[in-house]
Amino acid sequence: MKEALENTFDLRGRKLLVAEDDPIFALILKSIFKSWKNTIAVFAGNGKDALDRLMLPDFDLVLMDLQMPVMDGYQLSRAIRSGQAGTAYCHIPIIALTADLSAMAQSQCQAAGIDDMVIKPTDSAGLFAVIAGLVSETSSIPKNSLRLQQAK
Repeated sequence: MKEALENTFDLRGRKLLVAEDDPIFALILKSIFKSWKNTIAVFAGNGKDALDRLMLPDFDLVLMDLQMPVMDGYQLSRAIRSGQAGTAYCHIPIIALTADLSAMAQSQCQAAGIDDMVIKPTDSAGLFAVIAGLVSETSSIPKNSLRLQQAK
C-alpha cells in the first residue's frame, strides 16, 4: 500500500522553485519533496533570491511564501508576470503558501498573478495534487487549495 502511494507522487522530472524564508517550513517542504519521485526542488530564502534563480532555465513552477523579507510573494509574482525573470517565465504557474485565508489575501494574490493558494500547514498529498494540477492537463483540485480564477 505504501509503495502504491509513493508511486503516485511523481512529477516526472518537474523542477520547482521554492521561495520560503522560514527554515522550519523549508525543512518540511524539503522532506516532502524528497519523498516524491522525479521532483527537483531548488530553494530560495526570499523573493529577490528566487527572482535571481529564475535566470536559470527549466523551472516548471514557483511555490512561494507570501510574507518574506527583501521581496515578498506578491512582489515576486508581479515581477515574474511583468517579465523581470525573462519572457519564458511570464506564464509559469505560481502557487502561494499561506495561512491567510482572508478575502483580501485571495484578492491580492489574484491581482498579483498568482494561480493558486495552498493553506499552511500542508500535507504531501494535498500539495502534490495542487502542483500536479497546474503542471499537467488533468487533475482534481484538493480541498486545501483555493484555486484562484484569473480575470480574462
